[in-house]
Order: sequence, then structure tokens, then C-alpha cells
Amino acid sequence: MIRRENDGKVRILSLERPEKRNALNRALAESLLAELRAVMRDQSVIGVVLGGAGPSFCAGEDLGENRAYADDRDARLARFALGEKLLRITEEIGKPVVAAVQGAAMGAGAAMALSCDMVVAEPGARFAFPEARHDILPVQMVPILQRHLGPKLTFELLATGRDVPAEEALRLGLVNRIVPSEKLREEAVRLVHAAALLSPSVMLSMKALCSHGPQGIAAGFASARTVWQTRL
Repeated sequence: MIRRENDGKVRILSLERPEKRNALNRALAESLLAELRAVMRDQSVIGVVLGGAGPSFCAGEDLGENRAYADDRDARLARFALGEKLLRITEEIGKPVVAAVQGAAMGAGAAMALSCDMVVAEPGARFAFPEARHDILPVQMVPILQRHLGPKLTFELLATGRDVPAEEALRLGLVNRIVPSEKLREEAVRLVHAAALLSPSVMLSMKALCSHGPQGIAAGFASARTVWQTRL
């Protein structure tokens, strides 16, 4: 479910569920988490580019799977914990992680892209957080979005679920670069090489500082867990 390849010393990871627009079911999320943890241990890899197969980056969580265990509290708790691990794993990797976004990045898929250290997008890319319209409280999106946008814009994007096209995402600081589709991977790999000059310890400190200090994102996710548990 994850295609792994190397571009020199850069690990390329691609979500491989194109028939579901790369929607994150449990198996895909666990596979991606395992691949990212492997990168942490592999001294031959200097960084990661994360992309998606087909026309979309990621359609978000697999709503069909979510509905299947709607009445299973333990399964929901496990899925929530897995989602948090996936959105926070880049904090623990002392190497640059760059998202290469084509097409739609929706909900958890958009949050996953934004949790990366940098984001490169094609002109047709778009980001959206439509969970609330499906009566799903998007608590894990809040700390990711607030880190970038603050409370007002975070509320707007979560409450309306509207699309944020690539150009607007660039203006808002959600995206680092917009490049032609055929240059997407090349630019992402270039950014990995540029950032990989830092030592792993400096890289980890930079990630913590850019997350508003060592407690910033952690406090946000702790608040998200508290709110979510009141709805179980």
C-alpha cells in the first residue's frame, strides 16, 4: 500500500490506493507509519518525499472504514491514536520530510501534508477539511492548522470545509512552492537536499522551534484528545 523507492539518498514514499484516491484506512496509515519509522533508523537516507499515486494526494480518512467501526469504542480509540502518531511522526525524524501534493489533499490527507516540514504543490492542488460536514469533529486538524493560520482562519476552514486552491495555500503559508506537475518530485527532492545539510540534532530542534516551542503542538494534540473523548 506504500510504494517505496530511492532517489539517490532521498526516500520516496507514495500512498498507493488510487482507486480510493489514496484514502487513509488503518492498513495504509500503519504502513506509512512503519515506513517513516524505518527512515529514522536508516542512516543511508537523508530525507523523505511523501506523495500519492494517481490524480490525488490523499482523500482523507476512509469514511467507509470509519462507519464500519462506529459502534466499536476500542477500535475508534485505536484509530484516533494511530492518526495522532501519523500526524506527529515528522517531529521525531531528524531529517527533512517534504510533501509533494498533486490534486486533492482532503481532511486527514491535508493535515498529513501540512505536518511535513515543507510542502510543494502543483498548480491544480487543493486543500480542504470537510469532516464537520460529515458530522465528524476534526479535532486532530486543529493543532496542525492553528500552527499555520491562527484560530480565525482555522475556524473558517474547518467550519466551511471550503477548498483552498494552491495559490491561496501559498499566500497563507501552507505551501512553500508551486511548481509544474512534471517538476513536483524534482523540486521536493531538491528541498530535501537543501535542508539535509543540518545535523539531526539541529534538525530536531528546528522542528520543535517551528512548532511554537517543544510544548506547542503537543499541547494542541492533548487538547484535541480531551475534546474528542467527550464525544465517545
